[in-house]
Amino acid sequence: MLTESALFSLVRNCPSLSEIKMEHTNVGKGSVENFNFLRDFLPSPRLKSLCLAHCLQLRDANIILFATIFPNLQLLDLNSCNRISEGICYVLRKCCEIRYLNLAYCSRVKLLGMNFVVPKLEVLNLSNTRVTDETLYAISKNCPGLLQLSLQLCDDVTEEGVKDVVENCTKLEEIYLGDYFHISDKNRELFSRCGCLLC
Repeated sequence: MLTESALFSLVRNCPSLSEIKMEHTNVGKGSVENFNFLRDFLPSPRLKSLCLAHCLQLRDANIILFATIFPNLQLLDLNSCNRISEGICYVLRKCCEIRYLNLAYCSRVKLLGMNFVVPKLEVLNLSNTRVTDETLYAISKNCPGLLQLSLQLCDDVTEEGVKDVVENCTKLEEIYLGDYFHISDKNRELFSRCGCLLC
């Protein structure tokens, strides 16, 4: 029965909170317009970790508001929040400290608008999304610090898209593709030379 009212009450009444986990709640069910009063006493710089996995009501308007009031987020888990789409680009632009972003099973998520650098992002989970090679190219150009990328069950990704990421994200250590993704021996050798482990 918890909604964003509970989330905002926690932040307002416990200003030292650095981590909030509200998975499987109704965050997003209320109207964002009802929470404009929060802008008077936020942002909340101490909150570093926000887990809203499986909050099925969560929409772009909600995460845009969260990015505005929690600008120092380092971890954001939106696993299975499948109403999220382009709003995630605003979040990445606003929250410059993000290191870990989980968008697995966010079937509508769109990162093509990411035409800016996300310098500190290290772990990105895009498993079971509709990410394409074009999106991977944008990621490879704008996420220079990426260490780990998950692309399991991404049917629209090809070997060329994966190659772009491995060649451009020079710090990449691991890329998760799943059991059914085919990589040629030539590219496996290239990825190995780049120091990237395929899983």
